[in-house]
Amino acid sequence: MMVRSLNLAMVWTVLVSLATSITALSKVNPVILVSLDGLGWQIMEDKLANTPNLDYIARTGVKSKRIRTVTPSLTWPNHHTYMTGLYPESHGIVSNVFYDPLYSEWFIYESDCSSYDPKFYNDSEPIWLTLQRQGGVSGVYFWPGAGGYEDRPTFFAKPICNVNCQTKDKDLSTATNSSYSPHCVLNFSEPWHSRIDQVVQWLTSEDPPQFVAVYFEEPDIKGHKFGVYSQEYLNEIERIDEEIVGYLLDRLSHSNLLDEVNLMFVTDHGISNASEGREIYLDDYVDPSLYFLSQIGTAAHVWPLEGKFQEVYGALKRVKHSYIKVHKKEDISDVLHWKNNRRIPPIFVDPDLGWQVFQSAPEFPSTASLVYGAHGWSSVHREMWSIFFARGPAFRQGVEMGEFETVDLYPLMCQLLGINPRPNNGSLINVKGMLKAKLHSSYSSEGIFLTPCCNLTCHVLTLLIMVTRM
Repeated sequence: MMVRSLNLAMVWTVLVSLATSITALSKVNPVILVSLDGLGWQIMEDKLANTPNLDYIARTGVKSKRIRTVTPSLTWPNHHTYMTGLYPESHGIVSNVFYDPLYSEWFIYESDCSSYDPKFYNDSEPIWLTLQRQGGVSGVYFWPGAGGYEDRPTFFAKPICNVNCQTKDKDLSTATNSSYSPHCVLNFSEPWHSRIDQVVQWLTSEDPPQFVAVYFEEPDIKGHKFGVYSQEYLNEIERIDEEIVGYLLDRLSHSNLLDEVNLMFVTDHGISNASEGREIYLDDYVDPSLYFLSQIGTAAHVWPLEGKFQEVYGALKRVKHSYIKVHKKEDISDVLHWKNNRRIPPIFVDPDLGWQVFQSAPEFPSTASLVYGAHGWSSVHREMWSIFFARGPAFRQGVEMGEFETVDLYPLMCQLLGINPRPNNGSLINVKGMLKAKLHSSYSSEGIFLTPCCNLTCHVLTLLIMVTRM
């Protein structure tokens, strides 16, 4: 009887500890990650746009001139890297559009049902889901890829769907079907201030999220249309600074949250100018019936048909053009962290910055020398890298960091949230200099986050062990 009473007392201790850990999570300073699609760091560095609100964050917090994004410099792979701390070859979202030879299916970003199909995301777990599984609450607003899991964020801005993606038959032709209509769309017509108001409402609710990820689609659209140094692009950056950054700061201030949240601004990629005068057409060198493409433009992802690899590869290698490099999958540089995945193509055609690769020449070439913006080139090009601005109770003030990688933000965010990170490619060593000294004690000498067993999984497991031994 005495032993049983002791065991019950131990169980009670675990339950009290469990309640304490949940309370501790609720007292974590919320982390807000904001992505501004396609905001080039060069504009900020060269002060080509007036951005007083981002400047304020730099003065009262931390900035980096630029941080290294992942290859390819496209929206879906890079946003999923922020959520997982993994390179695309590890998290599996290797491009905006890709072919999976195991499933014999296409993944098409943003508006296709495949973009919401969990099987394409099952190699990784995003930070918002890890937080929820450890007893926390999350909020996600339009973040690319967040709808790709069976679980949903606690607070979630849902897409508008024209079909039921759970029942829709997979159509392999949708990747190239000109009559294809969107399955699901994010409501980008919703005003920016309405989205921010909703986020602040989440943060002031009875059970607020400890982590919020918010995505805004500009200035990428303006950059594509007008070019990276156009007045339209620069004007859009100034509008973003006022209507997104400034408005968010004001709403947080009025809600007494500005000095309570750890706020970070990033982008998924930069933008560089391109034109029709810098295009290479594969039809000039190789028979199009011998292969298919899963991507064209700032890179070409080439899939030779069965038995045609050597013919296709040989033809491409004979291209006498100094502006492209042709790689077998196994020969892609390890620096890119983009080859060890079945979704990466057998042949990778990698053009220089500013050059693009297409299947064929346009039927009606432009008579004018039009310049427009593009991205997707490999991360060896610094023009494709991200901005970084942060402020909050965890961050030092007036600090400019050196270069680091976007994968490093995942372990940083896990530390700020007090959760156990999943295996990842990031390193806290690279970013610890931005944190106040009192947070440094949470590291090992190798930069691994040290945390006690203080989440729901640990406590429940301990409780079950105790109960079975009673």
